[in-house]
Amino acid sequence: MKILTIDDKAQLLQHKLDIETLFLECFGARLSLALWHWAYIDNPNGQPFVSLCYDGDRLVGHYAMVPMPLSGSGRILNAYLSMTTMVAASHRQHGLFVKLAGVTYEAAIAQGVDFVMGFPNAMSTPGFRKKLGWVLPEPDYVARVTKAELLDPAVLNRFESHGGYRLDLEDERTRQWRTAKPGCDYICENGLVYKRFDGGIDLMYFASVDALRQLPDDAGINLLLPHDFGRFQENKVFDYQFGGLSLAGQFDPAGIKRQMCLSDVF
Repeated sequence: MKILTIDDKAQLLQHKLDIETLFLECFGARLSLALWHWAYIDNPNGQPFVSLCYDGDRLVGHYAMVPMPLSGSGRILNAYLSMTTMVAASHRQHGLFVKLAGVTYEAAIAQGVDFVMGFPNAMSTPGFRKKLGWVLPEPDYVARVTKAELLDPAVLNRFESHGGYRLDLEDERTRQWRTAKPGCDYICENGLVYKRFDGGIDLMYFASVDALRQLPDDAGINLLLPHDFGRFQENKVFDYQFGGLSLAGQFDPAGIKRQMCLSDVF
């Protein structure tokens, strides 16, 4: 078997069809090429890191991370988002996932990437924790609330006091890319980004608590909250695990402001 680690978009494009084939095998659905191009090729923040394992001419493993810089306290952290981990069924249980992640991290460290982060699903969480050494705090959760509940002064005070690094959608280049995700129709206005989804509103990003007053009044609002924000636990729709791993810098989940825009899912 042969492992390639790619950090060049033009080179990655040469493997697109093989990646599409492995995705279909692993997930039973076709890869959205528009979504793939958006995340890996059109991303303006830098080159992706993608490690591929070939058994002969067949792609059997894939580990990848894309640039997702975080801003705060006058600094920009060179952070990356882990996504689209795949190993063919015929090559599982042999440590390939760990090997691919390891060579990807080595390449990223060599280029000064501070840390990798992501939102592993329930099936992959044990592997990320035990085999890759990821720091995985208590899961965040998505809750649906009314606008009146969101604008309660106690809630706003909590949001106001919760600082940290975040994906900065006040930056025009980053906002234009993030809100160009295929299949989504985002509304952007005065420090607020949201979209309509399933009869409600996904609150993607807010620059300040004042921006929240611009939200529509006609639908429930879905927002991502840390596990210790107990006020809306009874409004929980689902848990959403966040975590990451230190590379050339330090990963501190408590210092990262998690909003929906940080995940490629929303």
